[in-house]
Amino acid sequence: MQTTDNLRRDGVFLAIDLGRARMGLAVSEVGTPLAMPHSVVERLGTRRDIAQLLPLCDRLKVQAFVVGLPMEQADEAGSARLCRQFALAVAAAQTRPVWLVDEADTTTVAHAELRMLGMRASKRRAQVDKFAAAVILQRFLDGAPAESVQL
Repeated sequence: MQTTDNLRRDGVFLAIDLGRARMGLAVSEVGTPLAMPHSVVERLGTRRDIAQLLPLCDRLKVQAFVVGLPMEQADEAGSARLCRQFALAVAAAQTRPVWLVDEADTTTVAHAELRMLGMRASKRRAQVDKFAAAVILQRFLDGAPAESVQL
């Protein structure tokens, strides 16, 4: 995995916690080293998903994408492959850099944060993906190793 030590992390980044049915989104703001949950979007297929994301990125002036990647070796055949293929499709569809960041335990951390906020389990399910995306983005902003997606 390529380190991102020389990458400026003070711009606007959009993180994606990709699932098969939904994707959670989180953003950072210029000059703020904090990730904020943004939204949960139903998946429509890769091309249509990207078509939904690009106007949002233009509106928010996003500089780069950060996609969560399951890092477990046994997972390369499933979720990790899905995330890699999606990240490649995002990179091919536009000119912003795309980074992959380890998403281990992000859903667990997101559930814990939502529990601390007093949110009941039934409501957490609808919100957890955007909070998981915020955990992914916060790791990136804090300097976690990231893999650059190259075409």
